[in-house]
Amino acid sequence: MVIDCIVSEWGQWSECDTACGNGMMSRTRIIEQKPQNGGKHCPSLVQKRGCQGLKCHNHHDRKALRETALLLPAALSKSRHENDTSDIRRNLRLRYKNAFKHNRGNEYCVEFEVIKATKACHKDTTYRGLAEGERVIVRCDLEALHEDKTVDTLASNSVQDDEEPETPKYRCRGDGLTGRNTRFTTLAMPACRGKWMRLTVGQPKKCPTSDAQFIFV
Repeated sequence: MVIDCIVSEWGQWSECDTACGNGMMSRTRIIEQKPQNGGKHCPSLVQKRGCQGLKCHNHHDRKALRETALLLPAALSKSRHENDTSDIRRNLRLRYKNAFKHNRGNEYCVEFEVIKATKACHKDTTYRGLAEGERVIVRCDLEALHEDKTVDTLASNSVQDDEEPETPKYRCRGDGLTGRNTRFTTLAMPACRGKWMRLTVGQPKKCPTSDAQFIFV
């Protein structure tokens, strides 16, 4: 006698497997009757779907996950650096060499893995590196650094009366959170956009100009 596999109804969906950002949730079912004598095989016993963790640790994390990185080709940054030696900005940096925003040593790079990209990215050789599964390095130049007001506000609220406030934090918008998906778009070709995941762990480090394919704007 041929007996087909029989499975139960699906169970309830699990909680999102990440507290903050993109994650996965799953549900399962069990085999109630194994197939016998050539009966139909059992179907999948696990289903998964995407979810969004909303229990971020602080305001900074939630803000970073909502940001969209705006990109330009790294070659444009190189031309700006070459021009620095012949314009007034060089003199300003020499005058304020100890200021964070005038110190090239504070530039940094972040590595991402592209999760999804629109077809427009494939139509231009400049942006073909923004393809699903590819890894790209994006540099945060001084020109794109901005003071992170959220971090400063949180820090100032926690400072005791006899303590000095923390030094303001600077970063590039869209530099993301490690292991979390965020969005990107290109300034010159807005139709080229998508999602990527930050691979860089911890504090980003400075990288040579030749290593970066793109820069934050």
